[in-house]
Amino acid sequence: MDSVRLKKAGQIRLLGGLPYASTFPRTHKLAEVKDLADGTPASVAGRVMLKREMGKMTFMTLQDLSGRMQIALRANEVGEEKYDQALSLIDLGDIIGVHGERFTTQKGEPTVLVKEWTMLTKALRQPPEKWHGIADQETAWRQRYLDLLSNRETLERFRKRSLFLRLLREFYWSREFIEVETPTLVNAASGALATPFQTHHNAYDMDVFLRIAPETFLKECLIGGFDRVFEVARCFRNEGLDPSHLQDFTMVEHYAAYWDYTHNMTFTEELLTTVLKEMVGTLELEIPDRDGNLKKVDFTPPWPRLSIREAVKKASGIDIEDANSKGALLEAISKQGITLDVAMDQLGYGSLVDQLYKKVSRPSIVQPTFLVEHPIELSPLARRNDFNPRLTDRFQLVVGGWEVVNAYSELVDPVDQAERFEAQAKASGDGDAEAHRKDDDYVKALEYGCPPSSGWGMGVDRIVALLTQQKNIRDVVLFPLMKPLRPEEEDNSEGALHEAEKKKPTKPRNPKSTQQQQSSVSSDSSVSSVSSLNTLINSPPTLLPQNAEYGHLLPAAHGLLEKHADKTKEHLIATGAVMESLAARFGGDPQTWKVAGMLHDLDWDHLEKDAEKHCGTTLEQLLATIEAPQELLADIRSHYAEKYGAEHPLDTWLRKALYCADELTGFIIAVALVRPSRKLADVEVKSVKKKLKDKSFAAQVNREQILRCETLLGIPLDEFIGLNLEAMKKVAAEIGL
Repeated sequence: MDSVRLKKAGQIRLLGGLPYASTFPRTHKLAEVKDLADGTPASVAGRVMLKREMGKMTFMTLQDLSGRMQIALRANEVGEEKYDQALSLIDLGDIIGVHGERFTTQKGEPTVLVKEWTMLTKALRQPPEKWHGIADQETAWRQRYLDLLSNRETLERFRKRSLFLRLLREFYWSREFIEVETPTLVNAASGALATPFQTHHNAYDMDVFLRIAPETFLKECLIGGFDRVFEVARCFRNEGLDPSHLQDFTMVEHYAAYWDYTHNMTFTEELLTTVLKEMVGTLELEIPDRDGNLKKVDFTPPWPRLSIREAVKKASGIDIEDANSKGALLEAISKQGITLDVAMDQLGYGSLVDQLYKKVSRPSIVQPTFLVEHPIELSPLARRNDFNPRLTDRFQLVVGGWEVVNAYSELVDPVDQAERFEAQAKASGDGDAEAHRKDDDYVKALEYGCPPSSGWGMGVDRIVALLTQQKNIRDVVLFPLMKPLRPEEEDNSEGALHEAEKKKPTKPRNPKSTQQQQSSVSSDSSVSSVSSLNTLINSPPTLLPQNAEYGHLLPAAHGLLEKHADKTKEHLIATGAVMESLAARFGGDPQTWKVAGMLHDLDWDHLEKDAEKHCGTTLEQLLATIEAPQELLADIRSHYAEKYGAEHPLDTWLRKALYCADELTGFIIAVALVRPSRKLADVEVKSVKKKLKDKSFAAQVNREQILRCETLLGIPLDEFIGLNLEAMKKVAAEIGL
């Protein structure tokens, strides 16, 4: 809270006014005034975005939902006293109302000449600097209201989301579907293969779940006599977080009696092409793939159909028809040298097929494609195929590597459904966390008779992200759930930088220095806690792009490593590989990021473990030998936040990535060294996480710095470890692991 602004609110009260009004008689939105004739009276209101004082005349720019509009205050129009009050009391961010008339300035700018003005809301905090917008992704998610106010593109994105849902509903209504609402708290978390959220119902004194999907209730509507129903539903799945998944999200599901899944394919083509024509005016557009690269996609139907078996076999050489058991499939995956980013031994056969398909096949599917013929173990609620009982009548729509729609002919046989629930319950007991839960009430409902039907589900967040070209679905969710900041991490109201704690750091030796140093992992900041640096690390609130590129120094960087890196060489090569991989994630120049990673600890072997000198004169002299730009030195120094954080804050994606990756690469090397094979190939995400929890292992590693991947980069820990591992495995031969 700004004390000066608070005093101004008090001054308004002393003058007989109200700093927070109850209403205002607005006659026009700002955009509407532009179409009025000069001299037309208008009463408008909006937030003050710009303010320019010119003697006895002041121009301000107001903003409302419709857009921006200029107003002009003249001392001879509002009176000297009210004019002086306007200059002294109105700040950027305040919401004011004005009565006046429309006129056009000599420069042709439509303007409202103010006759009276009123303070409607006094803002007590300074808005984002110069209203240039919120560029830092995390700030945009945490304080979406600032993002909406300062980034018009964000506001329009959420208007498009609203339009999409409106068009969706209109299409359903035109096809005689009825919108219904079903429970969010349920006794059995069914409707999809996923891990549920569990909570306790105090009044009933029993545990309940947040629904995974509304499927079973919607089918019970068909049992009750409805022909076609749909719901726009919030769903909850207690699973991993990444740019294409959230634990709480919006789905639309529908069910139609007397349809099968082929009817739903036709319906899907009709629905999406109709909505696209209305929303964007074309069926040919660019959407981001799973790596964030824009791909040209043509939604003109008909869309091709591809079986899961064909997709997996084409991408990996594995025929799931032959590898038709968990053991056989695990053997085939191992034989092909494929590594899945999950604990494979804890998955049932169906989930294993799904993970394999997602790993090797789905990323390459760009054009709208129907994936059909799913194994029965993967579809506990889908109808068996009449000709092949191992398959189900199901399809998924995949676009740009994203799964957009999931649909199938419904299983309405209560005996078959009960048997499949039993099989899923056994898989759950064997450790498959994503296995389907039993739902006895639903089986009971089926025993009364459900008509032949087909159901369909689509992730609203995901399809809107595609249509608005967003790389992360949190950018199309108004208020995504975020991990709370600690009090010391909160940005202060002025956005000022705090000085780093004056603390002499110690730098541990690199884990490759000797065989006995496996628990002393290379770390640039091994203080036990960096909580005192939180504000510094997360400031300033506006994240800047990478300003300079120095990828041309890559050959020289290799030369410096050969000449000056001994004990740290493996760590530097690994960090360079990880940074190169992360560059693709954040739109940076891969060679520039790689150079920063390779050279960030270049001076360490010269310093005789004197951490105070790290990134100082020695490094500067070494970089001077290759005529490195000052930007490289600044980027490297930023990762040593305890010493250089105030001068070189973590205000670019490169710097934040280097800060997090540096600590983790050293830790992963230590994990590899204690494996029996001493090979990175045998290191898994789960083993790294397990070692992270063991505080006695590599005790000098700053775990907090690694965990900051979630807040600084917006990448969940599991995913960040996986990204690092994958990149390091590509250079395993170079680092002898």
